[in-house]
Amino acid sequence: MRKLWIQKEIDYLSENIGTQKISTIAKNMNRSYESVRVKITRLGLSNTKLQLGYCTAGELASILNIDRSTIRLWMREYGLPFKNKVTREVKNFYFIDPSDFWNWAELHKEKVQFLAIEEQVLLPEPAWVEEERKNERVHQLIKKRSYRNWTTQEDKKLIALRSERLTFNVIAVKMKRTPTSVRNRYKLITSSKVGNSYEERNS
Repeated sequence: MRKLWIQKEIDYLSENIGTQKISTIAKNMNRSYESVRVKITRLGLSNTKLQLGYCTAGELASILNIDRSTIRLWMREYGLPFKNKVTREVKNFYFIDPSDFWNWAELHKEKVQFLAIEEQVLLPEPAWVEEERKNERVHQLIKKRSYRNWTTQEDKKLIALRSERLTFNVIAVKMKRTPTSVRNRYKLITSSKVGNSYEERNS
């Protein structure tokens, strides 16, 4: 029999949406994740972050026990799918569909520490994730997710190499970085006003 919602529960949901994950709210209310998600939609609660089961980059980082910069790196350099939306408060948020994340993670297992992710928090969790947890536990796998920041000297070298009409793939080999990283960095420093003036000074 379907459990009816009482006003006290609706008040709790309204007060906590946006500050807690749907899974946490559901657990505290002794309700299923789907029940809470559907209620949020039916009530029309204007919280873009948690509607339809999406999570922000910050929330995903918290679930994975990593920092936000790593999530942004994955989106920028490794193709983690995301949606960019503006809330009513005119704030930009990056949203990730959990299903999209898991599909991406299956192709980039070397980047995700699955043991650090609490079971059944990011739903729907695929069956293969538990196998990865077991694999990490048995082999004591520690996966590296470090990102090397670009230095001023590297920026100068990048512009110099690009001025020689070298491809991003060739430059990537010379600079020991990925082609995507090189391409994105070049675009960043040449498309911004700061980058344009920088390029003029060093060309």
